[in-house]
Amino acid sequence: MGYDDKLSKFIKHEIDSINVHLPKKRVSLIDAKQGDNFYITRDDSQLYIDKKEVDLLLSICPEEKAKDVLLPILIIRRRDLGRGTYIISGELIEQFLVLKAIKKFDGGWREFGKNSNLSALTFLYKPDLIELRKVLPTSTIIGFS
Repeated sequence: MGYDDKLSKFIKHEIDSINVHLPKKRVSLIDAKQGDNFYITRDDSQLYIDKKEVDLLLSICPEEKAKDVLLPILIIRRRDLGRGTYIISGELIEQFLVLKAIKKFDGGWREFGKNSNLSALTFLYKPDLIELRKVLPTSTIIGFS
């Protein structure tokens, strides 16, 4: 095992240790509405999602997609993309919900799907993240890569 292998293992361990707050298993938006509004983290903590946020997300989510939304929505800090750069992890519907919640997209779901490059990442920057954490503090979570 060379120096690079040891360093890589150390870095991986450090990243894993700062991400213990991430969910072990996420909950669907539908289940959250029905009262199962919590998730278990990697360190076995139980964190609750505010019902007001669940209601907000349901109000902007197309009914047919609500079953596909998993909470909390993961926002990943990507230092490799530049300082203060984040991506919305997950499906296109999560990207839509985040952008609608922070008022960075005005249209509806169909318009979003037509205009979005399905393979493209949706980037958020520090001001977006500040707004997102004001609007959806318990239904979004930040991870580090």
